[in-house]
Amino acid sequence: MIEGSDAKWISGFWRRIGAFVVDTIILGIVGIGLGLILEEQFVQLGGWGRFVGFFIALFYFGVLNSRVFDGQTVGKKLVSIRVVDGDNQSIDLFRSFARYSVLGVPFFLNGAQFTNDAMASFWIYPISLLIFGGLLSVAYLYIFNRVTRQSLHDLAASTYVVNAESEKADIGAFWRPHLVVVAALFLASAFLPVFTSKLAQNEPFKDLLSAQAALIEHPSVTYVGVSSGTSTRSSTSDGTKTTTYLSAQAFLQNDTVSDTELAEQLATILANSHSNSQQMDLIQIVLTYGYDIGIASSWTNYSHTFSPADLTGQN
Repeated sequence: MIEGSDAKWISGFWRRIGAFVVDTIILGIVGIGLGLILEEQFVQLGGWGRFVGFFIALFYFGVLNSRVFDGQTVGKKLVSIRVVDGDNQSIDLFRSFARYSVLGVPFFLNGAQFTNDAMASFWIYPISLLIFGGLLSVAYLYIFNRVTRQSLHDLAASTYVVNAESEKADIGAFWRPHLVVVAALFLASAFLPVFTSKLAQNEPFKDLLSAQAALIEHPSVTYVGVSSGTSTRSSTSDGTKTTTYLSAQAFLQNDTVSDTELAEQLATILANSHSNSQQMDLIQIVLTYGYDIGIASSWTNYSHTFSPADLTGQN
């Protein structure tokens, strides 16, 4: 089957994107305003802060996309589109909340700070399925379903996004092979942890995970990410110089990102817990303070650099 162009009843791709951008900006402004008032509370929430943004977005899209506001968020109203059912009628609140949940859950889970225990348990499989399966399927359907323009959340709720002033029209049938692609994306996402867990058993990754586990024990740290790599710099006098490094980004409970003593403590833990630290040219500790609530974030970073030889063996 060769898919045709959009019928006039169905909203085009760019109108939907434009409406979503406007709504995202509005939610961002709300998030920034809340952050100014509740920054300390959001920081203490850590990775759970994204759920604050999820519930705010759920309320915004759930209520405004329902029949309470005739299926129109602020963005949709600006570009004259609305959410309807197959009879061109606005949907009830429950259906609207369920519709947004299908879209919002993968987005807000993506970027959340999961613990090593969670990532090493059974939960990594449903988490991977929801995040990667959900996001990939939503993106695929947005781009390639050109007949009904239904993405995953529209299919789940049996809704359409249509031009507000248009009458219902025959738009043709949904192309069933799209469902095969979506099923394949979810299946691949569910089994992705099988391959990543095998990768984590390799020596370089085992060292990084061991260092991460040691750093997270520090009472000032709420979450930490560890990486290693090389950087190359070219200059006319010295030619090309390659530097190897071991780096950790530590998220803090308090705004002490410029605390050199704390950074040195963490650098010492990193050097002593990573077997190849002495082969590195430098150890970098990035202290980070802030929050991410999904609809807005605020971060302060300060980078501290140390020589591995000066750290190993320190207490």
